[in-house]
Amino acid sequence: MKTKLILSVFAIFFAINTVSAKEIKSLTLKVEDMMCEIHEAKITNMLRFEKGVKEIKTDVPSRIVIIKYDAEKNTPEKLIKSFEKVKCTAVLVPDTTEKKTDK
Repeated sequence: MKTKLILSVFAIFFAINTVSAKEIKSLTLKVEDMMCEIHEAKITNMLRFEKGVKEIKTDVPSRIVIIKYDAEKNTPEKLIKSFEKVKCTAVLVPDTTEKKTDK
């Protein structure tokens, strides 16, 4: 009886973890309009309220914003479009970690 109880608890725990697994993606954007800490604060505050955003990193000197988001709740297109709310333009930075093919 105890082993059945323990096995059922593990099965339920495993099922809950499988269902709650989310796909977290990273998006790197170049924001030419982010010239100072005031712009950085506006962008960060705006992104905090976008659906699925988990983490925001900004670098003012290089004008880069890195967003980690839940892919089930938001898309790169929607996140880029959200910059219009603070009158900024964001451009997707190509991923440089892609595998190179040998020719």
